[in-house]
Amino acid sequence: MLLLPSAADGQSTAITHALTSASTFCQVEPVGRWFEAFVKRRNRNASASFQELEDKKELSEESEDEELQLEEFPMLKTLDPKDWKNQDHYAVLGLGHVRYKATQRQIKAAHKAMVLKHHPDKRKAAGEPIKEGDNDYFTCITKAYEMLSDPVKRRAFNSVDPTFDNSVPSKSEAKDNFFEVFSPVFERNSRFP
Repeated sequence: MLLLPSAADGQSTAITHALTSASTFCQVEPVGRWFEAFVKRRNRNASASFQELEDKKELSEESEDEELQLEEFPMLKTLDPKDWKNQDHYAVLGLGHVRYKATQRQIKAAHKAMVLKHHPDKRKAAGEPIKEGDNDYFTCITKAYEMLSDPVKRRAFNSVDPTFDNSVPSKSEAKDNFFEVFSPVFERNSRFP
């Protein structure tokens, strides 16, 4: 039975539509980042807001970026921008040591570092000679970032990577320790779908 609040003095209570107590049940699947945060808090018996969890995640990601070590590419200033298709894009961005294992975050951070260091305006202010138009080696940095930040172009570049070790151990080498011998081969080839 549904009780309606009584009307104030001088007013009356009226029902204009039929009231029903029927409920509709529907299956709700708990998903999403908000539910994930709720489960983490419940499992830890903590009451942290989702924003606090995101802040911690961002801090850990920033510390990962700080750990990124870029290798200086000695041939960078001698690269021909017109021959950008034949350059080693990972080496240009200073990621030659991680190559295909580099994350998008690392590629973006490496590009940012290279732009800050080699931008033509910055070099011009330092008194360094700058080639006009697309003839400056900075174009190679831009092209390398364009190639590696696009997943399709990056996959195409990785498939023809000249530094890829395509060697496979012989059956006789793998007789005793198959997993120990072939694990590096599987790891190298795992990047190909």
